[in-house]
Amino acid sequence: MKSLRNALPTLVTLVALGCGLLALEAARVGDWGLALRLILLAAVADGVDGTVARRLRLTSALGEQLDSLSDVVAFVAAPAFLFMARYADGQPALRIGVALAFAAAGAYRLARFHAQPSPNAFCGLPVTAAGPAFAILTAGPFGVSDAVAATGGVVLALLMVSRRPFPKLAQARRRLLAVVGAAALVVAVWPGVDALAVAGGLAIVAYLAWGLLGFAPSTPDAASR
Repeated sequence: MKSLRNALPTLVTLVALGCGLLALEAARVGDWGLALRLILLAAVADGVDGTVARRLRLTSALGEQLDSLSDVVAFVAAPAFLFMARYADGQPALRIGVALAFAAAGAYRLARFHAQPSPNAFCGLPVTAAGPAFAILTAGPFGVSDAVAATGGVVLALLMVSRRPFPKLAQARRRLLAVVGAAALVVAVWPGVDALAVAGGLAIVAYLAWGLLGFAPSTPDAASR
């Protein structure tokens, strides 16, 4: 039992990684709704693993690195590939260019997160918000054109590489672990993905407004711009 307890945060992280991998496969075969659901489920799992690690006092540098590698798959590669696959009939330069820009921005954002840690707030939009946002815009019920989705992807990429502070929700997640767990169940079994996309989109818009309107605490490097 002790070994299972010690492995629990890692197992939750690997769930997020697995969801990202399955989202890539769902996008490959053209199941946009399933790909979106899996990316949203990965976002919920990502909200749980760090909280579980802190609750069990099992945080480690290895766990942080594994979490970031999982984020690359679930919130960088999967949304970028979903965009390319969803608009396969669009202009290749637009599809590939935006996907590469989003992927590069996400990878840079994660690298900066480790190289330049900020204790008070995220420096730039976290990939765990940008990835689901791009997926919702691409595969959600809004029926946007490839140009609109591409514009959204570029804006999200710019926010990720920016030094704009965005709030950390670690404290709230510690208090709402049961709610996050319930959200995972809802995302997994809810009959239709459209309502999930709308709910997730509204939550992300609220988070974006929170950061862009200046309600997040300043980061040291943001203050020195």
